[in-house]
Formats: sequence, structure tokens, C-alpha cells
Amino acid sequence: MWLFTRDGFFSLAVTPFCEPGDVAVRARRREHLENLMARHGVQAEIMVFPEADYRYRIQIPRAQWGKIMQAEGEGLDYESFKDAMGPTADDADYMRAMSATRAAIRKIQMRALPPE
Repeated sequence: MWLFTRDGFFSLAVTPFCEPGDVAVRARRREHLENLMARHGVQAEIMVFPEADYRYRIQIPRAQWGKIMQAEGEGLDYESFKDAMGPTADDADYMRAMSATRAAIRKIQMRALPPE
């Protein structure tokens, strides 16, 4: 699962390093995990895998991840994620990545649907 949030971009998976019942929350930038952990009160060691696709990772119980997802959903207070991120994001690379992803997915939509 990929997830863009106000805190950063995350990839969720059950990796060979996970304990039973845990999920790996992976990020390309350490501060993205630090932001997520601070917002949701997560206590976990940030592991560093220098040669991995996602260099920074934490492992947390699936139930804790479920509570994070619930809190993220309940905390929605914007009409457009893209617009909400614009004035608050101080990371231009992150903003470009979100915009590029949005554009790529929009192309898929445009190819799949006949014009109205």
C-alpha cells in the first residue's frame, strides 16, 4: 500500500523482517517517519537500510497501524488534498512527487474512460 499524507509518503508491507502481526511502514525520507510518529504518538526504532528501495522503516503492530489510519481519516478537514498540501508543504521534492503521481494516475483514468 502506498500512502501520501501531510506527514509524508509511505509504503506499507509485511516484509521478511516483520514479526508476526506487525507491518513495516517504509519511507524514503527519515523525517516523513518522524512526522508520522510524532503526530500519532508512535514509539518505534527507525531502522536504516542504506541499500534498500525504502531506506527508512519502522515495524509496528497492525492494530496500531489501523488506529493511525482511522485517525487520519477522522482528521480530514479539506476538500482537496492537493490544495491542502500547497500552502503547508515545505518540501518541494515531495510536492513534485505527489503532482507527478496524480498526473500519472489521471492519464490512466483518461485512457480508460470515454469522453463525456
